[in-house]
Amino acid sequence: MELVNENLASLRYREIFKIWTQIGVNNGYIASNHAFFKHAIDKKLKVIIVDFVQCLKEENKHLTVLLKENGVLAPTTSIDYRQLKMGNIRGKKAINDTEISAILSMNIASSLISVSQALEISVKKKHTAKYGELHMRYAILGAKLVRLSNDKGWLLAPTKTVM
Repeated sequence: MELVNENLASLRYREIFKIWTQIGVNNGYIASNHAFFKHAIDKKLKVIIVDFVQCLKEENKHLTVLLKENGVLAPTTSIDYRQLKMGNIRGKKAINDTEISAILSMNIASSLISVSQALEISVKKKHTAKYGELHMRYAILGAKLVRLSNDKGWLLAPTKTVM
């Protein structure tokens, strides 16, 4: 492994593959969250969706720069989504807020784990700082969603099974 100014000269194949894959996953989350935004009724839930999409886009921008610095093209999105706006009129309701909240919770948790793994293998200070910032943003978003879900009664208490 070659060192330049006490930092790795370039990313290893494993890191490049992880980054490339994460951009693709994030693009999928962005697409699904655009659909969720259109169907969500609760305004606070819409705010969390918009915040999550912004985090994903910021993470993708950072990851794309890392790939470009290493001579690798990032995966592209096939659909160009317009900006999410709170005033958008939603169409026919097909997904309810409880379902959106549950899926969004899983997506935020997945993003948090992914950023944690990237933070773990990161060796450059600027990348470690960025991953740390993204980690905290996802953790805060997850906490906001849990609080909102609890307040709205979307969290179901586990039931006891009688044997």
